[in-house]
Amino acid sequence: MSEAFDLSKLKKSSVRGGAITLVSQAASVILQLASTIILARMLTPDDYGVMGMVLSFVALAALFKDLGLSSAAIQKESLTFAQQSNLLWVNALFGLALTLLFAAAAPLVAWFFGRPELLGMTWVLSITFFLTGISAQHNAMMVRKLHFGRQAIVNVASISTTFVTSFLLAGLGYGYWALGWGYVAGAIARTGLTWTLSPFHPSGWKRGVGTMEMIRFGANVTGFNFANYFSRNLDNVLIGKFFGADALGVYGRAYQLMLFPVQNLLGPMNAVTYPALSRLQQNEQKWKSYHLKSIKVLASMTMPFAAWAYLIATPLVLIALGSQWREVATIFQILALVAFIQPCLSALGMVLLSRGKSRIYFRLGVFNAAIYSIGFLLGSLWGVHGVAYSFVITTYLILFPSLKVAYWGTEVRVLNFFEATAFPALASVGAVLFTFALSALPTLTPILTGGGWPELIGRTASVAMFGLATVCLTKSGRATWREFRTLFLELSRSRS
Repeated sequence: MSEAFDLSKLKKSSVRGGAITLVSQAASVILQLASTIILARMLTPDDYGVMGMVLSFVALAALFKDLGLSSAAIQKESLTFAQQSNLLWVNALFGLALTLLFAAAAPLVAWFFGRPELLGMTWVLSITFFLTGISAQHNAMMVRKLHFGRQAIVNVASISTTFVTSFLLAGLGYGYWALGWGYVAGAIARTGLTWTLSPFHPSGWKRGVGTMEMIRFGANVTGFNFANYFSRNLDNVLIGKFFGADALGVYGRAYQLMLFPVQNLLGPMNAVTYPALSRLQQNEQKWKSYHLKSIKVLASMTMPFAAWAYLIATPLVLIALGSQWREVATIFQILALVAFIQPCLSALGMVLLSRGKSRIYFRLGVFNAAIYSIGFLLGSLWGVHGVAYSFVITTYLILFPSLKVAYWGTEVRVLNFFEATAFPALASVGAVLFTFALSALPTLTPILTGGGWPELIGRTASVAMFGLATVCLTKSGRATWREFRTLFLELSRSRS
């Protein structure tokens, strides 16, 4: 199954796919935020803490469920049917092994946190590894073939299944089990729909088809993910171990409310840009142009969102979650500083993988994980807030080294990255300062600092006004608007 992509077809597919994926991702974000808000009023911080404790270890085991073979299948310029069938059987075998090993390790998880109820929860969640293993290549084929509409159906349906299951069980008083069984139900729905909608139908194992080369590529991706685990989950492990389930529940809600929507904007961008950049890897100029435009689009979406979230943290948390979650607001605001730059930083991984530099990708992951781990360990000396602030500091510390490594050997320079992100960054900071200035005016102070719906609406309006003025009155703003307008016009032409 060799594939030829002309640039015109790739551009149209990327534009159409980006629009479909963004719309579906917006629906996913709305569903998951609605789930967070509704379930937070039905369950306790301890319930979320129990789930978070198990998920911190699920994330560790989950690093190996795919073995990086989905990335290998998407990146490879010429992929045969036999190669992908072999990858499926490797994924299925390791998925089953992980299910059995994780179930066997359940007593260790319960012992580590000192919570006996984690035993049953760990057994239940172990099922998801096998489910993911048997569907990984089916999903990779949908990404490779740019079947974004089918992926959208899978994502929205699985999230809806998780929410409905958790909601019904929470209403029946099942506590943390509502979250656990909802997680499993969503995985079952995802696997079933992926098998149904994917164009991939595997055959048996075949020798001598070049599978080992792809496994080696995947091994480096898995190595990166293993190192990256510590920068994404060590904070949860430390908080759960030393500060308890309530503290982890608060931190987890803040993390989900702040970083989840931002990272879900990164997801659709990667889903579109990774296969596109992989096809353009032999054309340096087009590859550079495509990458920098994608970074600018990503920054234009995520940086203003982070600035807005920083401003409305307290009223949003109190309105959405209730007064029992008040502590979430401060951590939410701290994590907004991470969300400001992390999506663009995370997108650098696509730079290395699209060029086949999986070994450098792995080494960069090890370096970044070491910095994050040291930061989290030091930050934990100052409690939950110390962990959150360490997340901010280490994220900005690794930015420049990551850029240097990612762009080494390409025509992209570090300065190009900052040029692409300069306007959205300055506009976002300007919106924050503008809102603070308005808050100091005697007539507006009661509205913009008084809490509740008035503060939420007032600060949102302030950010929107500043953004609109920036787009209309500055050269860079008008240029950015023209780029977005061109994107939608191209979308219309590609559909017609």
